[in-house]
Amino acid sequence: MQTGNLRILALLGTIGAWMVIALAVLSMIVMVAWFSFRDPYNELNPLAGLLVLTTFALNAVFLGSVIPVLMWVYTAHANLRRAGITGLNYSPGWATFSFFVPVANLFVPFTAMRELANRSAGEPEEFAASSVDEVFSWWGCWIAAALVMTLATAMLMVDALPGIAVVAPVPVIVGIQMFGQALFAGSAFFLIKVMRRVTDHQISGSIDLSLFE
Repeated sequence: MQTGNLRILALLGTIGAWMVIALAVLSMIVMVAWFSFRDPYNELNPLAGLLVLTTFALNAVFLGSVIPVLMWVYTAHANLRRAGITGLNYSPGWATFSFFVPVANLFVPFTAMRELANRSAGEPEEFAASSVDEVFSWWGCWIAAALVMTLATAMLMVDALPGIAVVAPVPVIVGIQMFGQALFAGSAFFLIKVMRRVTDHQISGSIDLSLFE
């Protein structure tokens, strides 16, 4: 993997992340419109179909953007090893595929990305675990979004069961969903900043990878 690949993957990941942000914002707008014009006595609200379509598009774009982002993660970690940096705690493969490993995916991607950001900036091994604001914000929004959206989904599923009603009124459920979408968009925004930070450092900053062009 070379720096040209890193630039391209960062660009593709950034485009995907901005599309996720745009669709998340659109989804929140549709939620507000749906709630504002909903008729409790008429379930045939055309905005409900638009909300489903927007949610589907958001999920599709997110899944599509995962590919270049993961490839970027692998490439960036591999570049550190190609540059001869020692004392790394995460291999390119583990840093990439830890996103899919239960339990490990709660913390390994974060600590691996933090190490990547610090070592790409030229920090020595003993400072590999130093706090990086962009990484912390990215992962904090991601975990919070997952928790909030899981809560909202669980409430909707329980409410759909016959004879069971969720105590929270509809405005609360909609508010929780919108908060989750906002956190999701925030995670994508900070991921853009992380990719830009690492890519800039690796290409023209503290670590010159032009040797491998």
